[in-house]
Amino acid sequence: MPLKQLEMDFGPNYQDYKVIGHSEKISEIITIVKTVAPTGLSVLISGESGTGKEVIASLIHNLSERKNSRFIPINCGAIPEGLIENELFGHEKGSFTSASDRSKGYFEVADKGTIFLDEIGELPLSSQVKLLRVLENGTFMKVGGSTNIKVDVRVIAATNKNLSRMVEKGTFREDLYFRLKAVTMHLPSLKERLTDIPLFVMKFAQESADKYKRSQLIFEKEALSEIVNHHWKGNVRELKNFIDMLTVMETGKTVDGEIIKKYIKNDKGTYLPVLVGESQHQHDNELIFRTLLEIRNDLNLIKKFILNTYTKEVSPAYFEDEPAIKDILDPSREIKPAESLSEKQEIAAVLKKHRGNRRKAAEELNMSERTLYRKIEKYGINI
Repeated sequence: MPLKQLEMDFGPNYQDYKVIGHSEKISEIITIVKTVAPTGLSVLISGESGTGKEVIASLIHNLSERKNSRFIPINCGAIPEGLIENELFGHEKGSFTSASDRSKGYFEVADKGTIFLDEIGELPLSSQVKLLRVLENGTFMKVGGSTNIKVDVRVIAATNKNLSRMVEKGTFREDLYFRLKAVTMHLPSLKERLTDIPLFVMKFAQESADKYKRSQLIFEKEALSEIVNHHWKGNVRELKNFIDMLTVMETGKTVDGEIIKKYIKNDKGTYLPVLVGESQHQHDNELIFRTLLEIRNDLNLIKKFILNTYTKEVSPAYFEDEPAIKDILDPSREIKPAESLSEKQEIAAVLKKHRGNRRKAAEELNMSERTLYRKIEKYGINI
């Protein structure tokens, strides 16, 4: 029998806090939130990507005395390393070539409010020193500045990394780690709260129907069973994206188990119908093999073009003096699939696929946006 949203109880914390779930772990999280929110203590939230760390941080802010001031979420991994101090603390006029005016950073803008530092593990060591100073005495200096600026800002940080291990490796300051973890909480992954997944499905189905102006999907129990048994590596965020896609692709239908089986998550992070009769492993291998062949053929065509073009314009003596170049451009030296893929090509292909959207590309490449930015600069990739 199909399940409709009206039949769903979204949990004891939904009406007051908009947090979905009946699981005991979620109730424990809400208890901690209600206890710590009225205080000024810093909070460190850990958990896998997509578990709702920003949702909890926002809830802490909204239940605090700072609720009427600004809540500013910042993804530390999305800001290039050379710009992060400028973004956080601002700069003085003339501090660098393009600094034509004095600029406020996030900490100055968030005075009396809350800053949420997501992916805190991506913060460079040099910036960690300044952040520690803000946490300890509420002061900082702008880039190019010489005077201290005092602010009253609550800091909530989040990470999907093991910060204690980073401290051991020397990539994260121990004093900052202990200062941030005045209160800690760990958000469970979806695989730790399987009974809550149908609740998310029903809620996301309604939101997707409203957002895309489509008929709301109705799910058979077999469909929900397939969804519950799938491993959602991206947790709640990935599940929401899946329901958005399903709302558009299967609008107006009653979704059964076979429809869910038709859509799978491939290695590229997108949902596509799979070929019936093939296992996931076989299908993935075929896609990879075809891609390698296409890249190999493209590179061999490029080699032939370069050879034909430049041998007409460059003296043959050049190639005699540079046998390595001649060997590389030799069209008979066919590039094998194992040689055809490089990190630069992979990054360029993923960026092209997402039309230059670095956030989506970084997610697919399983790296932070700042790491992606550095590699774009390193390889000179045009987007």
